Amino acid sequence: MKRILAMILCLAMVLVVFLMAGCDKTKPEDTTKAPDNSTPTQSDTDETTKPQDSEDTTNGSDDSENTSSDIPPETEPDGLSKLPGYEDVDFRGQTFRIAAHNGASDQWACDYEIYSEGTDTLSVAVRRRNDLMKKLYNCNIELISTDSPSSLALADVTGNQHTIDMYANKYNMGDPINRYNLASFNINFENPWWDQTFVDTYTIKDNSGADTMWACVGDFAVSAYRAAHAIIYNRTIYETAGITDNVYELVKDKKWTMDKFVEMCKMAATDNDGNSELHYSEGDIMGWVRTGHATHGMHVASGLSIITNENGALKLEMTENAGAWNDVIDKAISVWSIQESETLAYTSVHDAIKNGKALFASEVIGTLEVVKDADVSLGLLPYPLYSETQENYAHYVDNHLMYYVVPTSVPDIDVISDFMELFAYHSRYIVRSAWIDVYSYEYCSDVDSGDMLDIILDSRTYDPAYLLWIYEGDISGMISTGKNNLTRWADRTAATIQQSISNYIVAITNANQ
Repeated sequence: MKRILAMILCLAMVLVVFLMAGCDKTKPEDTTKAPDNSTPTQSDTDETTKPQDSEDTTNGSDDSENTSSDIPPETEPDGLSKLPGYEDVDFRGQTFRIAAHNGASDQWACDYEIYSEGTDTLSVAVRRRNDLMKKLYNCNIELISTDSPSSLALADVTGNQHTIDMYANKYNMGDPINRYNLASFNINFENPWWDQTFVDTYTIKDNSGADTMWACVGDFAVSAYRAAHAIIYNRTIYETAGITDNVYELVKDKKWTMDKFVEMCKMAATDNDGNSELHYSEGDIMGWVRTGHATHGMHVASGLSIITNENGALKLEMTENAGAWNDVIDKAISVWSIQESETLAYTSVHDAIKNGKALFASEVIGTLEVVKDADVSLGLLPYPLYSETQENYAHYVDNHLMYYVVPTSVPDIDVISDFMELFAYHSRYIVRSAWIDVYSYEYCSDVDSGDMLDIILDSRTYDPAYLLWIYEGDISGMISTGKNNLTRWADRTAATIQQSISNYIVAITNANQ
């Protein structure tokens, strides 16, 4: 027994020695570079990779080998910690300058989504995001508020200078000169903080077969949410009209259709002055009020596009799917022309909502901000389906949408790629969530509107026809005038539209060289 115990003791001592040897490995050197606070000169860096030229800016991320922002399935993002795959990113105090619209010319500002001094919920969330970016990645975010961001970008490119890193532009993409092709960036645009429909629509192949995408919409661009068309409804009128349907359940069950919409309009409309006519200006309760732009929302709600993107190739769906398009326009005309509805000026639509004079109102979601102080009970709904067989809801995005581009004057695309990915990621969980809370629970009167808002945002639809400004107004004109001349119109304009598509492909090919 003593011999056995001695052998066990010896084995134990050998095991201890082995474990100690394993733990005594030499600690690897810390390869993280200390911030270089010196201002590089022209000789210190290559022209194409030099850091930002400003005095408060140094080199960007040294994690140039970072190639993926895919989140492991077991990781639940919260937006408060570093994005998995980007743990080593350190921008070394760099200031990223973003030029955004101040709305001086048209009141469609987007500068607040970059920085705001306000005390409202959204402004606080924006500053919180910026502070978190500074804490996690050692960078600063500076807003350049202007009514012409593109002019600043052009001045940078033509003047061989670098004063801005990104800028917001309106929803007319035009000629993509002086912009980087974002499809070439080290960004995973399949991540949920990028508007995937926008990515799919505007990732277009040039004549060489290369993917091009000259703009992006991420969750930092909350102005893109405001620009989506939807239905605002008066919950009080809904109840007093004797409508028994739970409209939210109709939406979720895909039974919220144009026919159901018309039925409710007819039930709610009230001829208060007794002249057998319905007009908002005469004090009547209308079933539906809208601006002329609601015609866009009407045909987009069908899910059909004038031009589609099929694997990067733009095609004129209007002619390839003429039968379905004819049916949609006929249906839209019948809904648009009901006597319980009326087309009004923007201010009158706002007044009708605030004064409780309409069951439904079609306008951009941003209208809720305009009428937020009204003493009415409001809810939010998606545009109705054309039939219960339609697979998904679809929503028109007004041309006041602001997308973001990167001017070719930015010297280091690896650095700006990392910044954009991270900026969008943290915006999703901090800024986007705050925006949804505000619009759902502060501007609307019930919690169900939050679910409706999610449906609307997830079904925003983009049509390259808007990008190219191709005759979309003609389609809307057919709806508003009640004259469906689609077949004749398509025959007359198809060749011109195809030429416009070809010209654009040439433009993006030249810009991509």
